[in-house]
Amino acid sequence: MRKIYIYLSIFLLFLSPTRVYGETNNYEIDLTTDPSTILIDLTNVKPGDWVTRDLIIKNNGKQDFNYIFSSKFLSGSRIFYNKLDLTIKDNSDVLFEGKLFEFKQLPPRLLKSKHNEKLQIHVKVPIDLTNEFQGLETEFQFKLYVEGTLGGVLPADGPKLPVTGTNMYNILIAGGLLVFTGIFLQIVIRKRNGFEKHV
Repeated sequence: MRKIYIYLSIFLLFLSPTRVYGETNNYEIDLTTDPSTILIDLTNVKPGDWVTRDLIIKNNGKQDFNYIFSSKFLSGSRIFYNKLDLTIKDNSDVLFEGKLFEFKQLPPRLLKSKHNEKLQIHVKVPIDLTNEFQGLETEFQFKLYVEGTLGGVLPADGPKLPVTGTNMYNILIAGGLLVFTGIFLQIVIRKRNGFEKHV
């Protein structure tokens, strides 16, 4: 085996206007993780190799929330991806154990304000893989979602930055158009008045 890539994408959902103007510790919803990007990056693995990583999920905001932990295939060899074994544990229970491709998501998990939760992620290359899997690589992604307060799951399309822009440029453009329109009308009126005087 040549490579296994496992990427962890973190999606921050800001549900309150205080997210825009408040200080970090004033955010209503603030989900972060440790590590924050790449969870596992392995090269030159062989049948029987395995790796275990701890993922710390942190609620730094003021509100309790339910989060959803999910996974999906991204690229590379889907055949190799389908063979990998995955186990997910918390401090006391096994939350999932089976083939990686069978894992879609965990049920919503409550995370109280200012609390953390540790998930243990264990990925194993089965010992019975044959030579046909040599040189294959795969890439997949774990995602975190915050469950919406109005029901369902809020869309997570990447980190959202604070909205710091204003309507100033729109107002300036509108004002400029009004000024040019006024100048144009003045020219037309003067030309018309000059024409009428000559007549």
